[in-house]
Amino acid sequence: MKKIIYICLDLLTIAFLIGGYAFQYFTRKKLGMLRWVNYQNMQLQKNHVYDILKYITVAAAMVLIVLIIVGYRKKKELLGKIDFVMILIMQILGIIYLGITVLKSIESFSAYYFLMPFLGAATLMQIIRNGIAVGTKKNEK
Repeated sequence: MKKIIYICLDLLTIAFLIGGYAFQYFTRKKLGMLRWVNYQNMQLQKNHVYDILKYITVAAAMVLIVLIIVGYRKKKELLGKIDFVMILIMQILGIIYLGITVLKSIESFSAYYFLMPFLGAATLMQIIRNGIAVGTKKNEK
């Protein structure tokens, strides 16, 4: 049952990453998409809640990633190599999510407001997957 959940979460991660890439790709390649994205960006910039919300979500994701890494270090001998690789992927996604949130803006990344939920959801799927892997190993000792 746990492997089915892992596979579903990994597939969701890949789907969110592909969705974010496709959105960014079509924003760069199709003028109509770029116009719509620019109009939506103007509408979203009027609401200042999004700026606060993006930093709260990044901080929460970083705290959860650190907690999972600490849990992994405590149970390293119980977890396999696949769990280690997935934790590395989670760290990379977390760093990319943090970097794009802090370093990029609408001026440098036109689909910023639309790409961030995709990237955040992909990071969240990996956090959930690795949280399950680290959290359930204490019962299987």
